[in-house]
Amino acid sequence: MPEAPLAADADRATVTAAIEAFEQSWESSGHLLGVEHRTVTDRTATDRWVLRFKGSEKDVIAIWLTLGQRTLVAEAEVMPSPDESATAIYALMLARNASLLGTAYAIGAEQGLYLVARVPAATVDVDELDALCGAIVAELDEVYPTVMSLGFPAHFRRRPQR
Repeated sequence: MPEAPLAADADRATVTAAIEAFEQSWESSGHLLGVEHRTVTDRTATDRWVLRFKGSEKDVIAIWLTLGQRTLVAEAEVMPSPDESATAIYALMLARNASLLGTAYAIGAEQGLYLVARVPAATVDVDELDALCGAIVAELDEVYPTVMSLGFPAHFRRRPQR
């Protein structure tokens, strides 16, 4: 990644405090499995966090938060590069992009599928994180069985309804 100017101290403090408060607010829910923080030293970003949520279709949904110069980027892997039906899967995700608010599907470097979002760092608070993470978890849980059964039909079977 190219070197980037680091986030301002005020934005870094705002985002860090919001993530800590978000973690505390979800502590007893059983849905947030953990939060890890890493300071970035290669000047591509300031900080990275990974938030792990319990999913209903996907066991664990990991959301990476990366603080750049002025934005907080959220990304979650939906699936690795599909073995089959890649064109149909990518077309489905592009169609779904039209109805998403604040998030979008993207293809990663290894042709994997990701759900991503960008928000201004200065606006990040507990409510913003709750809405952002909630949207990602809900969308991923909804689409995961469909794309996995299309992309890996020999290996993936949808869970029986409980």
